Amino acid sequence: MSAAGVGPLPADLARYLATARLGRRVYFYPETDSTNDVALELARGGEPEGTIVVADHQRRGRGRRGHAWTSPPGRDVLCSLILRPEGDARGALAVTLAIATAISVALSKLLDADFFVKWPNDVVCRTGKIAGILAESAGSGGRVEHVVVGMGINVNSDAADWPDDVRSAAASFRTLTGSRWDRALVLADVLGAVEAYYDRFRREGFGPLASAYEARLWQMARAVSFERSGERSGERVTGVVTGVARDGALRVRLDADAAVVDLYNEVVEVIG
Repeated sequence: MSAAGVGPLPADLARYLATARLGRRVYFYPETDSTNDVALELARGGEPEGTIVVADHQRRGRGRRGHAWTSPPGRDVLCSLILRPEGDARGALAVTLAIATAISVALSKLLDADFFVKWPNDVVCRTGKIAGILAESAGSGGRVEHVVVGMGINVNSDAADWPDDVRSAAASFRTLTGSRWDRALVLADVLGAVEAYYDRFRREGFGPLASAYEARLWQMARAVSFERSGERSGERVTGVVTGVARDGALRVRLDADAAVVDLYNEVVEVIG
């Protein structure tokens, strides 16, 4: 697999990009299996923080828990960003939340509309999901060596492009505005917001960003259900979301006994 362009930014993205580091080195593929797979290989080889892998089309794009991420060629923003945050491997969740917040802020400014974060890795509006994030990390000795953050943003795709099972729950720039958008402009704005939030995350941790995330949290104060993991795996319980912990866990006050539990990998369903 060879990249169509590497090193200097593609001219269309270079016109808009105002970041200091993120996106200043780009690997561009007209088509690849997964930008995350390419970025993970590059990260293992020592590629510096801030490098991005961008594709016009992914043959096997994926989301959380092995779900497929479907996008027609040349329509949307499909990229993966290499980060090297300090800390232990558990920090990948908090990185995901910080970046989700940044994307929601960027899209709100671009589209002059309200966007929310759906814990842990989606950005949504009132008509559906517009962006997804997949963070994958590697480390040794309990320390994280790199985090690859895959970002898929629906820009110019529309209902006819989406599988039946997601069509009613998806949104894009095009479905929201009726217009086609410059993907380079969208990506540049998103990278600018991600750099600002990620830099603060590196300086101060996720704690100071938690309130910004909670202010946009789709599930905040809503009734949810989930299946327990661990010793009580499979037991379905209900509760109300109270916020997020400093490590990015979703905090839920259980209906049964008012105990507050922290969720990390559970699938959370809104029921009220």
